[in-house]
Amino acid sequence: MISAEEYLYYTDRALDGMVRIVTELGDERAGRRPLPGANSPFALLTHCLGVVEFWAGTLVAGRPSQRDRDAEFTAEGRVEDLLQRVEAVRAQFAEDVRAAAPGEPIRGTPPAGFQGPDRVGTQGAALQHVFEELAQHHGQMEILRDCIAPRRPDAIRGSGVKWGSTAPDTIAAWVADMDLGVAPAIRDGLLDLVHREDFGYPFWRGEDPVVTAFEDWMRQRHGWSPRPGRTRVFTDVLQILQVMVEHTTAPGDGVAIHVPAYPPFLASIQRAGRRIVPLPMLDDGARWTFDTGRLAERLAGCRLLVLVNPHNPTGRVFDRAELAAVAEVAERLDLVVLTDEIHADLAYEPHRHTPFASLSEETAARTVTATSATKAFNLAALRLAVAHVGPPAVWRSLDAQPIDLYGTPGIAGRVATVAAWRESYTWLNRTRELLRRNRDTVAARLPHRAPEATYLSWIPWGGTDPAGHLERAAKVRLSPGADFSAGTAVDTAGFVRLNFATGPGVLAEMLDRLEPAAAESPRLLDHAGDQERSI
Repeated sequence: MISAEEYLYYTDRALDGMVRIVTELGDERAGRRPLPGANSPFALLTHCLGVVEFWAGTLVAGRPSQRDRDAEFTAEGRVEDLLQRVEAVRAQFAEDVRAAAPGEPIRGTPPAGFQGPDRVGTQGAALQHVFEELAQHHGQMEILRDCIAPRRPDAIRGSGVKWGSTAPDTIAAWVADMDLGVAPAIRDGLLDLVHREDFGYPFWRGEDPVVTAFEDWMRQRHGWSPRPGRTRVFTDVLQILQVMVEHTTAPGDGVAIHVPAYPPFLASIQRAGRRIVPLPMLDDGARWTFDTGRLAERLAGCRLLVLVNPHNPTGRVFDRAELAAVAEVAERLDLVVLTDEIHADLAYEPHRHTPFASLSEETAARTVTATSATKAFNLAALRLAVAHVGPPAVWRSLDAQPIDLYGTPGIAGRVATVAAWRESYTWLNRTRELLRRNRDTVAARLPHRAPEATYLSWIPWGGTDPAGHLERAAKVRLSPGADFSAGTAVDTAGFVRLNFATGPGVLAEMLDRLEPAAAESPRLLDHAGDQERSI
């Protein structure tokens, strides 16, 4: 048995969901029927109000009612008028439920063909029927809504920074967010959290579910078993970098990083008062790489090496030989290696990501592995990342600080991350296939080294500010190459970074706008001829 208030809580949830759907659809679409013979959302909500008025109002409360059930399923009208009726029916429904005597007989006769609860003769059984009808039709209306107004990737123009800060007539292809929604398990987990209104302090028995999901994902997906008890949860990978800079270096120390590099990493290192030691990426005529032979010379005087693998923005998946060269020099110079592996799950066949800490026990003991589900599963705003801390001295230093010094992620980020790593493998595979097709389309129309991972193309366009020119002339917003070498002597001003994680229709329009400008770019034409160059 549940109380009247509990019953009203659940029926209100169903009514709220249906109201939200017809409101979103509006007058033009709420009355549509996606298939011949199907209901419209407007008619389905009208039917539900008829159910409430007859089963609760007449059979429970004893008020006479006039009902034309067939007409309910053909109802049309203005959404505003329907919503006013909803509120009036809901208010009366609440009074009827609170006054009901569940074990007493109903005050009327149900329809002859009714095949409802076994205790159909009681008021409780009649209210149970109302609950079942509302729950069933809420689910049905969600399907109708998706048929009438599907959320296609081509139609997404979100309110986040990617689209929100871009002019209405301009296509956003800059910041690294996807236009591809999220996995059903993630959406369902978040909706369940909201429906339960479960926003108190989080609690779990035993191991942190985020940490165990991370450890299992690494083992199953990447063949690396993180050391138990050495993983901390943070808000994002940039925070992990900032924390590790403070725990491994002093002001004036060198921090090495491959350049071009994610601009906030460069800015963070500079703001901390450390020296950026750039490791230039080189285009050897076949792929982006770096000079492993001079690593020891370049890294002299550094205390921390930041290894972004897969690499943003070039899209390289560093191979085992490259990683082994880095590990050998790090061992020789006693460096801590912070490896950002946030794009690890976006590698394209035949390339496979190798976790840096998996090379050897010695390498693992000097590696801080930072990652998150936010890139591969499109969760940037939910703010959760993990750091597996191999170096004992760094772990002790972190452990000695106040437990809440760096803050903690919210419950929504935790729910989404666990759902990503536990239940969203199939969605990820489908998404990667779409991204692979998009990658190949971009490479065919704008010559450049196609990325081996990520959904980002690093394109040699030429000029001093090609991104600014293309935003003005072609109405496509790209990331300026110069941002990826700020504060270093490396020159990346002639490059742009293009985000192709969008629907095929948006991508086609984007490339149609960019191609005329590409035909005028000598650097792109040179690249099409496979000319060797470096940055």
